[in-house]
Amino acid sequence: MSMRDNYTKFIDEKILEISKTHRVLDVGGGERFQKWLERYRPLFQHCEYQTMDYDPQTGADVIGNIHAIPLPDNSVDSIICHCVLEHVEDPIRAVKELYRILKLGGVIFVHVPSIYPYHARKGHYPDYWRFFDDTLVMLFKDFSHVEMVKRGGYFKALFFFFPMQHKLRWFIDPLTSFLDMFFRTEKRTTTSGYYLFARK
Repeated sequence: MSMRDNYTKFIDEKILEISKTHRVLDVGGGERFQKWLERYRPLFQHCEYQTMDYDPQTGADVIGNIHAIPLPDNSVDSIICHCVLEHVEDPIRAVKELYRILKLGGVIFVHVPSIYPYHARKGHYPDYWRFFDDTLVMLFKDFSHVEMVKRGGYFKALFFFFPMQHKLRWFIDPLTSFLDMFFRTEKRTTTSGYYLFARK
């Protein structure tokens, strides 16, 4: 099985599990079901799905700062936090807040970049951090169970730095998945990012 299959399967399984919970908070989601999450929209028809963002103009359901989330302790069943922690000033404090609002037994799905291009949006959000295995183990040490999957290996990470790569994903994704599998680069630390699933 290719690296791409590994992390795609992981995403599908964990998002399906989250969609079966009662109250879901998409932190940093802004407008509901943006970009990658749109394909999963039908799964969330029977739960209370809300987004949270610091910018009221995004149309988020909950407006607040991830360092001080305006929700009570133990108030949500699951959290999605996709491509957010690299943009916050204090990821340690942010994860503590995410942990605080989760109910006991609640789950969180996270994606963070590792070897990945700078991607701030000037006037909206900065780009501060990159993450590795050790970082995530430290950040999520209070959770009772943590699973991590890499988003590809050396080649997947490398090709993100190629000019116009976003227009060539149809070609680059299968090529880099094959190269990472063939050269067994998943055994190395280098990856474009991590998907993490944790239970409180």
